[in-house]
Amino acid sequence: MLALPVLLMLIYGIIEVGRLIFIFSSVANASRQAARYGAASGEINDVAFYQDCEGIRAVANQSAFIITFDKINITYDRGINPDGTPIPISGVDPDPNVDTCPIEDFTVRNGDRIIVQVSTTYEPILTLLPIDPLEVVSASARSFLISIPIVGNALPTGFAAETATPSPVPTVIPPTRPPTIAPTFTATYIPTSISIPNVTLAATKTLEATFTATNTARVSPTAMPSATATQISCTGLTGVSHGPLVIDNNVMRMSINNQTGHTLTTAQIYLEWNHDTGHISDNDRGLRLRQIMFDSQVWNGDLQSPSIYIPAYYPRIPQGESIIQFIFHQSYDIADGTERIIVSISNPGCTNYPVDSSH
Repeated sequence: MLALPVLLMLIYGIIEVGRLIFIFSSVANASRQAARYGAASGEINDVAFYQDCEGIRAVANQSAFIITFDKINITYDRGINPDGTPIPISGVDPDPNVDTCPIEDFTVRNGDRIIVQVSTTYEPILTLLPIDPLEVVSASARSFLISIPIVGNALPTGFAAETATPSPVPTVIPPTRPPTIAPTFTATYIPTSISIPNVTLAATKTLEATFTATNTARVSPTAMPSATATQISCTGLTGVSHGPLVIDNNVMRMSINNQTGHTLTTAQIYLEWNHDTGHISDNDRGLRLRQIMFDSQVWNGDLQSPSIYIPAYYPRIPQGESIIQFIFHQSYDIADGTERIIVSISNPGCTNYPVDSSH
């Protein structure tokens, strides 16, 4: 009988330890799955996954089996420093104890992180021992992408334009007609004893006419002039190169040197810039793209995004050196290392060839 209380206490202790481990596992799994859902690319019901606060919390609650979660906080940051401290996004508190969901579109960019922290309280089933309630907390972070530039990376080998070749024309030799033989007549005189001469005319007609018509088509070999196709290539000494990316006041620019001997056409233009903290100011620190100029070809608009493909703008790339300029609404004071320009070419032989400022 003395062993029964000890046995019951042992069984109860095993149950409580098991509950504690299960609760900790549920909290950790909930934060991990919720962060994975929020970092997914794309949209659901026209809302980006990282902005779908109710969806993120619903995914976390799927791991709550025998418990209920006290708090599910969602926030964002720009990664961590070498010392482990978070890098904040302008206007967003990166502390997991603070909920900042949803975040605005213009404040995020590629590589930012979503942080989901889930917490609950563990309490023993029976208060046999003076154990205070234990808070179980787990936080998970995952990076997400806003946009993905898709550019070609295979170097083209050149393009040879096709040349039409005329078909050979047959030479027709007209049919040959042999000469026609005319009939001949022969007169023969036969003398007799009668004084009256008897004249017999024997006519011999010989017709030998033969007509043979032959159509013979002969193709006479004709020497055709050979044409050499012009090679178009965007690599090598006769290719396309670029200068460094330069920021001056409110202008970001890059020179492009076209040595192909042809005027080229762009397929698309991609730009990344420090859109939210690029300007030193107490009020408006963002940078809005207002104009693009490339060899007197102008685009006007109003864009603010961490990265974007320029819509409806396909300028020509002239032969020789030219400069593409991106003009913002105020001075570009702080470069954060994300700056990038990609000009993709559409000409055959250079299709999707990227003129990339980062290479």
